[in-house]
Amino acid sequence: MNQTNPSNKLRIQPLLLVTVAGLLAALVAIFVFKVSVGLVINYGLIGAMILSHFWMHAGHTGHGGHQEQSPLSKTGDQLSPVPVENEHKHGCH
Repeated sequence: MNQTNPSNKLRIQPLLLVTVAGLLAALVAIFVFKVSVGLVINYGLIGAMILSHFWMHAGHTGHGGHQEQSPLSKTGDQLSPVPVENEHKHGCH
């Protein structure tokens, strides 16, 4: 269902806003404050790396409800994998 109302006619994606703001900040740094282009590129890449981590880890909200399980259980003389009820992977990467 596509409903058009005045509040959602023009919606700019956040990624586009961040990109345009970064480019404008880079241009201001180069032309107004006379910062070297290489330095602006270096700090721009560092900033892009930090922002990309926020984007990559955005799905890791709500860590409160996990049950930590050991990956192996000992049954007799053999080690066997524990069946995992929740397929959610723990850890960052």
